[in-house]
Amino acid sequence: MRIAADECAWLASRGARWVATAAVMLLSACATMLPGIPPRIDVVGVSLDRIVGSDAYFSVAVSISNPDDRDVVIEALDGTLSIEGQEVAKGDLKAPVHVPAHGSANAEFSARTGMDAVLLAVAKAMQRGARTHPSAVPPSLHYLIEGRAKLAGGASLPFSRSGDVGGSK
Repeated sequence: MRIAADECAWLASRGARWVATAAVMLLSACATMLPGIPPRIDVVGVSLDRIVGSDAYFSVAVSISNPDDRDVVIEALDGTLSIEGQEVAKGDLKAPVHVPAHGSANAEFSARTGMDAVLLAVAKAMQRGARTHPSAVPPSLHYLIEGRAKLAGGASLPFSRSGDVGGSK
C-alpha cells in the first residue's frame, strides 16, 4: 500500500506541474495578443456615398491612435450603423491598417443597406421631431455606430460612437 500512495503523490505533483506549466503558457500567449496600451478607435464621419437601385452605400471613416510602444495591425474592423434606433447597415474594413507605435492612421469601412431601412429611420426621425418640436427646426437624425476591431494576434477591441448626422464631432 505504501508504494501505491507514493505513486499517487508523485502523479499528483506531476499533474499539478503540468497544469501550472499550461497556465503559464496560456497567459504568456494572451499577453502577446494585446498591446500594453490598446489603440483608440474614433469614428470621424459617416457619409452616404451613393444609391444604386434599392441599395444605399455608406462610408464610415475612423481614426486609430496607438499610444503603445509597439506597432499594431488592425486586421478586421466591422460595425453596425443604426439611425434612430433602426439598424440600417453592417460594414467591414476595406483593407488591413498598420498603426505605428505612438502614431495614428485613418481607415474606412464601407456598409451597404436597402433604402427601405434608411427611409424607415428618416420616418422615425420625422415622427420624433413632430412630437418634440412641432414647428421648430427640422429634426436631426440620431446615429449609433458600434463595432469591433480585430488586431493581429487575435485580440478584439470594441468601439462605439453616437451623435447626430451632420452634427459637430
